[in-house]
Amino acid sequence: MLIGQALKRCAVNYPNKLAIRDEYGKYFQGANSYTFGQLDLAVNRLANSLLALGLRRGDRVMVQTGTGLGHALSLLALTRAGMAIAPLDRTYMGPEIVYQVNDSGAKAFIADADIYQEKLASLRKELPQVESFITIGQSLQGCHRFEDLLRDGSEDDPEMAVTESDIATLIYTSGTTGRPKGVPLTHRNWTFSACMWAAELGIHPYTRWLLLLPMHTSGGTGLTLASVIRGCSLIICPPAAERILTLISQERITFTQFSPTLLANVIHHPKAAETDFSSLEHWFTSAAPISASLLAEGAKHLGEKFIQLYGTTETALLGTVLRPQEVALEGEGAERLTSIGRACLGYRTKVVDVLGNGVGPGGEGELAISGEAVAAGYWNKPEADDFRDGWWHSGDVVRIDEQGFYYVIDRKKDMVVTGGLNVYPREVEDVVASHPAVHLVCVIGVPDEKWGEAVKAVIALKDGCQATEEEIIEFCKERMASYKKPKSVDFIEASQMPTSGGGYKILRRVLRDRYRQDAAKGDKSWGAV
Repeated sequence: MLIGQALKRCAVNYPNKLAIRDEYGKYFQGANSYTFGQLDLAVNRLANSLLALGLRRGDRVMVQTGTGLGHALSLLALTRAGMAIAPLDRTYMGPEIVYQVNDSGAKAFIADADIYQEKLASLRKELPQVESFITIGQSLQGCHRFEDLLRDGSEDDPEMAVTESDIATLIYTSGTTGRPKGVPLTHRNWTFSACMWAAELGIHPYTRWLLLLPMHTSGGTGLTLASVIRGCSLIICPPAAERILTLISQERITFTQFSPTLLANVIHHPKAAETDFSSLEHWFTSAAPISASLLAEGAKHLGEKFIQLYGTTETALLGTVLRPQEVALEGEGAERLTSIGRACLGYRTKVVDVLGNGVGPGGEGELAISGEAVAAGYWNKPEADDFRDGWWHSGDVVRIDEQGFYYVIDRKKDMVVTGGLNVYPREVEDVVASHPAVHLVCVIGVPDEKWGEAVKAVIALKDGCQATEEEIIEFCKERMASYKKPKSVDFIEASQMPTSGGGYKILRRVLRDRYRQDAAKGDKSWGAV
């Protein structure tokens, strides 16, 4: 099945039902929503206009926008014309943009007008393969106007022979171990994934989905596709706690998702206590592991029909799932609060040690995933060994319990080695997060002359709460082995915590690099106590 065919089916079955609405409020204020019938025709108009510019099947097109509709319309039009979207974080600057554009070989670039003026205009000479620049929101010299292309193209289906093996998206990973790597995913990958979302997470044509993920990510892009393919009504909203709470109540949202950071922001917002969450059929967490205490606190507000899952760009967003029937806040099943579940429909999983040998119940090792939705490899990176013998090796260390449920311990590369002992930041964060005064926490390793690395906790407290460094360290000492406890604690404002997507996910690498740069300069304020 092709993505365009799935949209066409929904346009026939649900022509007057809401398909998508943009709550970002940038450029599309007057026409911020489409029914499925309207969306199908708009996608044809834009697809035909892009082909008229000289773009062809197989071309990659960069998209850098702070709008929900600009991204979604570009995504659907490009896939219908046999091209691939290569989305860029709207906050990326010159060198980051140049690298990703040139690595992808993009032939066109769609961007907000202000992004073009502030960033792209001065970079054009460094992007020689880009033949067309298209601006959203304003007509600029040397550029095509997105709105004109969206209005003027033919409403007939494009005359382009698209196949399931054509690349639909070229999404770049976050680059936690160096420069971002492009992950090419095909129509087959994404339509298979969407079917598994329907089977495992219960989305259906009458789901009212509040999408809170940054649109340039695999989550924002891929879940837009899942919603459109299944025929859901999708409302795209930035990760702003008060607006989220209003929409859940007013729009009777039935399905949504949170990162741990966003969940904390939402449930700790003063408006949460008066919000009606009763319409929610299911909600899930993604983007990073979540502590048991935060998940339990979230369930008290949002309801206990939560789903835990594991999925990445490389796996088209799925791999494992923990169903509501398999977990509980108290009693039997409570031990699985932090589990990511077991292999979901259409995927195979295994855990391997450093030699590649399988690990059984009670053990721990690296999670590997295989299935029809899993990418075949990285773009322009034949030397990358993450994909081996039909399996993608995640780099995440997991534990298996006796029933085969997986628990993420941490990223292999995030492990802190202190005095020759291994400490996983995730384990320390789970303990710190259970302190009643803690709103957000990130644990990192910092240079230490005695230990090599020392464990540091960086904490943002809840409004109106107080805690001291000594109190946090003692709190951890009472709940875990002494060598794992933080040797130092810094308190910062929540706004100072480095995050992606306007506050969606804490960027551990950025925080760690900040402290290590200070250490290199001789600034001892970072050091262990």
